[in-house]
Amino acid sequence: MAQRERARPQQDRAVHTRALLMATAVTILETEGADRLSTAAVSRRAHLSSGTFYRYFNDRSDLLAALREQMVAAIKDDLMEAVVEALDLDVEPALRLVVTTLVDGFEEHRGVLLALVDQAPAGTNANLLPEIERDLRRLAALLPRRHLRDLPADQLDGVVFMLMGVLVSTCLRIALTPPPGVSRERLVDLAVAMVGAGFRS
Repeated sequence: MAQRERARPQQDRAVHTRALLMATAVTILETEGADRLSTAAVSRRAHLSSGTFYRYFNDRSDLLAALREQMVAAIKDDLMEAVVEALDLDVEPALRLVVTTLVDGFEEHRGVLLALVDQAPAGTNANLLPEIERDLRRLAALLPRRHLRDLPADQLDGVVFMLMGVLVSTCLRIALTPPPGVSRERLVDLAVAMVGAGFRS
């Protein structure tokens, strides 16, 4: 049975209510985990009726889709700023800025990402954020074009394609499943070194 598309709220109160429901869901995801996220739990914690919840979202999946959309937009905005800033830097500081920005964004939205991992059959190995990788590839192509001017276009496209997929996957692993006893800084250093080696090859 097809679900109806919920209209985006336009009035201030409706915008506030939808934002409250989404923020409440994020709090539940971050403090209790995806298993505890339900329409009833969100309504109860937000001090709203379940009828109010259903005015804005069809169900839990619809809410998660909205959270995912919000997360992707926030990460893409930060990433765009980082890439623009990175254009004025040498290769290693530029890569470090992009890696750190991605890891920061993924950590900030850890609860939502872990809920998406739970839904993906391949877990953290799945391509959870194809639109992030796609936009990163488009943006980050500016860096190799700046630093690898002599590389033919087809080779440059291959470098960008491979490195950006590795970069997104690596940053997700750092943010979501870091190994115990290894510092975040060390993992970022390793990611920069790996991507830098691929970049230079």
